[in-house]
Amino acid sequence: MPRFPRSRLVGSGTTHHCFWRSHNHSPVLDSDEARRKFLELLGKYKDRYGIHIRSYCLMSTHPHVVCRSMHGQPSFSSFWKVVNQCFARWSNRRTGGRGQVVMERLGSPRVQDGGRHELEVMLYGDLNPVRAGMVKRPRDWVWSSHGHYAFGSDDPLVSDSPAYLALGRSPVERRIAYLRLFALRIGRRVRHHRPDMVRRPFFGFASWIACAFAELEGVPSG
Repeated sequence: MPRFPRSRLVGSGTTHHCFWRSHNHSPVLDSDEARRKFLELLGKYKDRYGIHIRSYCLMSTHPHVVCRSMHGQPSFSSFWKVVNQCFARWSNRRTGGRGQVVMERLGSPRVQDGGRHELEVMLYGDLNPVRAGMVKRPRDWVWSSHGHYAFGSDDPLVSDSPAYLALGRSPVERRIAYLRLFALRIGRRVRHHRPDMVRRPFFGFASWIACAFAELEGVPSG
């Protein structure tokens, strides 16, 4: 799969599934203190750089964050640069280490907006701790946005996904519908590791992906 410059993948109003791995898979997010700090940094800089955070899940070696970039690629890249650099400085002071904590280039596949695929990526994030054998149910892992969407927990970091808001006419209806998704086909599809969600530049319907590739390559999509 070819790698495209981020400037061609991120635009104003695009949604992305963002993640990185730590150096040597070290558990840089292994403590409540570290997780609180990372979430604090997301909250501190998101408005400055026009980032709407749809959902998140923090694992011990990496985060998963679904976010919408309102100001395009320069602001998107600046947001992640400042968050990761600030977290690296904090982590190095804590451990006596040096340098960056991020091992690889930020992964940021673009997600088709407004429907099934955005919800599917959110469910995939919720189930990360379950797939890793850390908890039995998503509700048992407090370091994700699952509590907000499934049970109405207050989470000032999250800007509700329009796809989630479309699940019902009231908060209770939406929460019930969101929980039901885990038992439906969309939920069953994300119970296992999904390389197509993390290793490909786009995640959505095949026709949308074809148009996105054609646009990148400068070929008319019709």
